[in-house]
Amino acid sequence: MRRISLFLSVLVLAGCAAAPVTQMYPGPTLASSQHVIVRVEQRGRAFASERVDIQQVDDKATLAMAEGIFSSSSGAEAVYLLPGKHTLRLRYRGPGAAVTTNLWLIGEAGGSYLVKAGQTGDGLKVWIEDEKTGKPVGGVRGSADEPK
Repeated sequence: MRRISLFLSVLVLAGCAAAPVTQMYPGPTLASSQHVIVRVEQRGRAFASERVDIQQVDDKATLAMAEGIFSSSSGAEAVYLLPGKHTLRLRYRGPGAAVTTNLWLIGEAGGSYLVKAGQTGDGLKVWIEDEKTGKPVGGVRGSADEPK
């Protein structure tokens, strides 16, 4: 019985551990100056009631189904991308709210971007910021300002 308890404890901890960066391009991992990284904002809460996952990039899933069996995650916490335009499907779950949104981003080589989300008054906002400047980048997929 003790072994079973220990095994279940390990599985729970593994499901809560931060996922490594998911590489969304083929081949070896490029130097940080040659690729783009997009991460979700971490607020230092291990068992918090808010969470953002990167579910898809350019319509490709960021996590294999088998990886999510023992985890509450429905996507990656960080992804490596090639420079250029990308679309990201993001899933926010928080107190009384669950939202999926599709945003676009034009990533620059060596760029580092942060997905942020938060409840605002009677709604919810999800956006991407350039980590160096702190300024919002990209926009809503299908919006008038989206580059073709």
